[in-house]
Parts: sequence; C-alpha cells; structure tokens
Amino acid sequence: MELKDVIQHPYLRTDSYGKIFLYCTPNDCACVPRHTIQMSEPVRPDVLQQAVKAALLRFPHMMIGIEATDTQLRYRINVADPVVLPFDGLWKRYCIGTEDTNGFLFLVGYQDDKIYMEYQHSTSDGRGFEEFIRCVLFNYLKLCGKPVENDGTVRGLDSVYTIEESEDAYSHLADSYSSEGIYQKPAALHAEELTDAGDQPEVITEVTFPFEQLHKAAKSMGASPLSVIAPLFSRAFRQKFGKDSDAPVISQIPVDLRPYVPSATTRYFICFLDLPYEASYDDLPLEEVCRRTKAFLKDQMLPERLLFRAKRASDVCRELHERDIPLAEKEAEASNLSKNFVLEDSFLITNVGEFRLPESMKPYVLDYGAVLPCASQPCAMLISSYNGNMKISIAQRGHDLDLPTMFSNYLASLGVHTRLYSYPFRVTWYDGMTASKAYRL
Repeated sequence: MELKDVIQHPYLRTDSYGKIFLYCTPNDCACVPRHTIQMSEPVRPDVLQQAVKAALLRFPHMMIGIEATDTQLRYRINVADPVVLPFDGLWKRYCIGTEDTNGFLFLVGYQDDKIYMEYQHSTSDGRGFEEFIRCVLFNYLKLCGKPVENDGTVRGLDSVYTIEESEDAYSHLADSYSSEGIYQKPAALHAEELTDAGDQPEVITEVTFPFEQLHKAAKSMGASPLSVIAPLFSRAFRQKFGKDSDAPVISQIPVDLRPYVPSATTRYFICFLDLPYEASYDDLPLEEVCRRTKAFLKDQMLPERLLFRAKRASDVCRELHERDIPLAEKEAEASNLSKNFVLEDSFLITNVGEFRLPESMKPYVLDYGAVLPCASQPCAMLISSYNGNMKISIAQRGHDLDLPTMFSNYLASLGVHTRLYSYPFRVTWYDGMTASKAYRL
C-alpha cells in the first residue's frame, strides 16, 4: 500500500476497479443502475428526504461529489442536503452528480407508491448499494411510524460506520495469481444492428416468476438457477440474432468477490467472467446444456481464477486513473477501454441475488427489482429476487420483444410460468466533466 492511500480521507477512497466509471458515460457502459422499491402506500417525499439525510450519518462515505484536476476526476466531500426527486416514468431525466442531485453521486426518486434509488457505479456495486437502500427504507418506515425492528441485517443508526466499509478491497489481493485454466474466449456473436447505439431510449421487460419453480427445474436437471437462466437467454439470443453463425454467444457475468476476500466494503468489489453458449449447444437438450454450463461456472469460479481477473482489471483501471495525461485524453481512453471491454461479449448478466429485509419491514415493502442499462451493448439482464419471487429485468434497444418472449417460452417449457411487463426506460445521465464543472481545481 502506498503512502497516499494511507493518508487519503476514507470517505474519498475509490476502489481500484471502479475508478474507470468516473470517466465513462451511459453511452459507454452501464454506469447508473436503478433499483425500484414498491411500497404499500404512496411515498411521502418529505419523509423520504429525512430518511436519506439520516442514512448519510450512517453511510458518510456516500457524502461525496466529483471534482476535477487537469489530469483526473476524483471525489470531494459534499455537505449539501440530499434531495428527493419526482419521477414520471418516461420523460423526466436527471443528471447524477450535478445540481439535479445537489452534487451527490446517488439519486433518490419517487412516483406514486414507488421509490427509485440510483448510484454512479464508481461508488458501489449492486450488493454494496443495497446496504444503503436497506438503511434508507428502514429509516423511512420508522419515520412513517411503522413498527419495524432491525434484526441485525440493516446497517442502521444503531451501528457505527467503520473505514473498512469504504476501503479499496482490491488492495487486499496478492501481487500475482495464476491465469492457468482461464477460458480464452473467441470472438462472440453480436447483435450488430443494436450494438453501440449511443444515447438512445431503452425498453425494460420484467420477467417475474416464483423462485421455487426455477429452483425445482434446476434441481431436476442437476443444475443451478444461474446455469439455467444464462443458457436459456443465450439460446434465445442466438435464435434471434445469429442462428446461422458459428460464433458462440458469450455472456459477461459480474461475480461478487466478498465471499472470496472478506470485506465489509460497500464500494465496487467484483470481477467478471465469460460464459459461452456454443453453436453446437443448439442441437443438445436443454438439460445437457444447463449441466455443462454449471460445470463451466464451477471451473471458472475457482478463487485463483477469479482473483487473477480481479487483479488484472483493477490494476489497469488504477493505472489509467493515476496516469499523468490531460483529463480530456484520459476520458477518451477510459471510454474506449470500457466500451471495448463490454463489447467483447454478447451481453451482460448481473445477478444481485436475494434482496433481504427484516420480516417486520416486508408488509410495507411489496416488491423490489433493479435495472442495469444496456448502454453500448444490445441488451443487459439483471437478476434479483424478493419474498419468494424472482425478477429478471431485461434492458434492450427498440420495441421488438422477441428476445424476452422467447426466453419466457423456454422457461415455460421447464415448468417456470412467467409474467412479462414492459415499459420505456429513461437512463439517468452522468458525465464527469458536467458533474465537476463547478469544482475544477
């Protein structure tokens, strides 16, 4: 660890990998994910604003904005009051990190009975941001007079912030890991007409079903839920965009590193692996494809291989952040780096897993889901579950819903009965130069 890392204010620590998102926009990669929470009653924005303000006392490392030097973007302490913004679900669009959010790198919105929470991806990953969400929801329900109790799963005001919660957990990785056995991917199948479409509207399709149905189907095939979802969606992608191609469909899958390198951090702490669906899989029964996928995932998720990927990627991003080159040049290079990385694969699948709340909160929190914008990719999938229901949110370009429909039909063939709901999605904007305009050093 270098001296500058030791003396840096803990609130202002960016992790080594997530630094890349400081320089990206939603045209490059999914740098502003959205979480949506449906409440049992219409949202009270004044109370929600108080709840967010209280949560910042517990999560002081979220009290940050962006500033710029001649060579880099970096965090600054932000002591402004947080705001709660009205959503209309279609037309209203905000720019995170600017005056829209009082400079904060997260956004809290509301519409009717829904709470929306978004974050600039340099600050966190999905698992980390859910810690903040739980605290906000708990505070909100308390302030609304609901009889909720913390069962120890909420990082609430009855606990104390520690500097490990904002640490760069990549700093705990060893200097070298072996790359032996890591999948060497060929060129992936792409939906060329929908790739790198720039700042265009997106459409979200939520595919919802009882988790138990998927679990039962996966168990009967000797597979796991992810090793069923990924090949089914890949098969649909192949049928839609490249059934005559020999190129594999390759999904890019973020993996939470906390089980492998324990850390309390809520900052970004993941790595990516590549999961192929080979052209030859079209001729195999789904059960066999799912079993092969499970075996592949087990092999590629060996700690040595995951940590090699994490170390390599985080070193590249940290080196670029610290390089002494003009800021505009650094932004251009980061944009190309991010875009080229995500476009090596066919699409992204993010699995944030189960959203857990204390039992006393569940009567007031009816539903939960999250969306990862597809950005320069043709589509992106985010998997979450809450209260026994799994929700797969598919972001895509255009209004052609063949892909989620085919995916749903494949699930139905396994006894998983889905409900589909589609709606337009206005991605919240982020641009580092805009966010730092008033804070140029």
